[in-house]
Amino acid sequence: MADLYALDLAFDLLDSTPEAVLAEVRRQLAPNTGLLCARGPACRVRGVLVGEFAPTEHGGWALTGRQEIHAELLPALEDFLLLVAPHIRPPGPVGRIRHYEHEAPDLLVLREGRVVQLALDPR
Repeated sequence: MADLYALDLAFDLLDSTPEAVLAEVRRQLAPNTGLLCARGPACRVRGVLVGEFAPTEHGGWALTGRQEIHAELLPALEDFLLLVAPHIRPPGPVGRIRHYEHEAPDLLVLREGRVVQLALDPR
């Protein structure tokens, strides 16, 4: 059994986000190097894998990503979310994660400066 997860992220970063944080977001999107680098059809989670990062009209940055990640990358995902969490606006949902065999995802929500995982379907 593969330990794959469907990861969907969508959030905005403040215009005051430090350049070092922005550089790390860009690195995670770069081909063959990051959590958000895959493009094209997903292997197991269906749909298309994408990652986009762009300035917003009102200042700041918008990130959207849909990826298929292996369980061994979950610690790297946690580190990435810890890095960006203080710069996300406003608090609230930032994404979702779902084991490829499960029907319901867990929500990823920004609360009190950190991202927490909330199960929608108790297993």
